Amino acid sequence: MKTKNKLIAVLTMLIVLVSSCGSDDDNPVEERMLKPITLNAQFSSRSRHTSVVFDNKIWTIGGYGGGTNLNDVWQSEDGKDWTEATPSAQFSVRRNHTSVVFNDKMWVIGGQDVDGGLNDVWYSEDGINWTQATASAQFSERFDHASVIFDGKIWVISGRDLNNNQYLNDVWYSEDGKDWTEATASAAFLGRRGHTSVVFGNKIWVTNGYNDGNNLNDVWYSEDGENWTEAIASTQFSGRRDHTSVVFDDKIWVIGGFTDDLVNDIWYSANGTLWNQIPSNTSFSSRYNLTSIAFKEKIWVIGGNNGQDLGDVWAFD
Repeated sequence: MKTKNKLIAVLTMLIVLVSSCGSDDDNPVEERMLKPITLNAQFSSRSRHTSVVFDNKIWTIGGYGGGTNLNDVWQSEDGKDWTEATPSAQFSVRRNHTSVVFNDKMWVIGGQDVDGGLNDVWYSEDGINWTQATASAQFSERFDHASVIFDGKIWVISGRDLNNNQYLNDVWYSEDGKDWTEATASAAFLGRRGHTSVVFGNKIWVTNGYNDGNNLNDVWYSEDGENWTEAIASTQFSGRRDHTSVVFDDKIWVIGGFTDDLVNDIWYSANGTLWNQIPSNTSFSSRYNLTSIAFKEKIWVIGGNNGQDLGDVWAFD
């Protein structure tokens, strides 16, 4: 009997030990918090820029800062120390464009300059030299749209068309960045700008945005870019625009943006329908027109505007 009791005690201790140490997540979601990597990066403070991961570096491209549109390109291997690849890329100064990585190149698509929307497309293999794929894509001039890579193609989703005074809900794709095909002229979701799109669970997702005076908080997905399904009509977080989204740790993340005011809240979802909030770092100021990427097993947040343009970089794992 004593031997049996000792065996039970040993097994109980092993179970407790495995339960306490067996998790592969040393930083539970609820305890994650953005931490500053640098509050003053070498690049000028900015918002409405783009950021991508390419060649094992973080890249930040163009945007708006110092009262002007930008076309400089910066890179960093650690998020703290930044090097300027070019002070003036071949594409024109712009903000509210999109960038993706496709076919071993970085791409810049559309955006806004002093004259209005753009529909040109550019690419680069090194961040220094940029080549124009097309001066005028088949889709209309636009800004505040979204772009993703899905099914071996570049996708452009919605945005603002000033020429026709429209909040767009069209969806386009291209296999080479030069020739574009319309997947749908009118997706099931409301036309919008300032939304975000990610690829998650082999689907394209669209979150939130803005339409004619209204901040939206719906979430939609599509398996083909043409047919769209509403995941949720009203998320647990408030309607917003000019936020940022990223896929990390098998979840979609939504960070910051503009509701009725600037916010710095952070939300995540494993299915696009049920959303949970993690505590915000109060030193991470509320902001919009920021960017985020997943890099070296962390989420990184870069710049934005909190009443003034920012040049900080934050991260959490």
